[in-house]
Amino acid sequence: MVKKGISICCMLIAIILMATPYGIAMTFAPGPTELVTRYFSYFSLMPFGYGNWLPIITALLSIVVVFLLLLGIRKANTGKAVRVCLVVCIIASVLSWKSISQVGVCVAALHSIVLMLQLPQNSVPIK
Repeated sequence: MVKKGISICCMLIAIILMATPYGIAMTFAPGPTELVTRYFSYFSLMPFGYGNWLPIITALLSIVVVFLLLLGIRKANTGKAVRVCLVVCIIASVLSWKSISQVGVCVAALHSIVLMLQLPQNSVPIK
C-alpha cells in the first residue's frame, strides 16, 4: 500500500512537471546562421505538429498510469498494465532524446522510480 502511495505521488509530480512549459526543447532555424530553442509542455500540440509525437504519448500514458494505480488500491489487478505503460513511457523518453530537457530527464527518472516500485517482488520465506 505504501509503494502504491509513493508511486501515485511520483506520477503526479511527473504530470505536474510535464504540464510546465519547459519539458520539450525544439530548435528552429529562422535564418541560415541562427538557431532558436523554444520550450513546450508535454501536453502541447506544437511538438506533435512537427512530428514529435512521443511527448504526448508519454503524457497520456502517465495519466493512464495514475488511474490504474488508483484502481489498484481497490484490489484490482492492474500491475501488469501499469508496468507496460511505464516501460512505453520510458522508451518514448529515451527515443525523444534530441528534444528532451532537464525537466524531461526528471520525468524519465520519476517513471523509472515508479517502475522499480511496481516490479513484483518474489518473497521466499526463510526457513
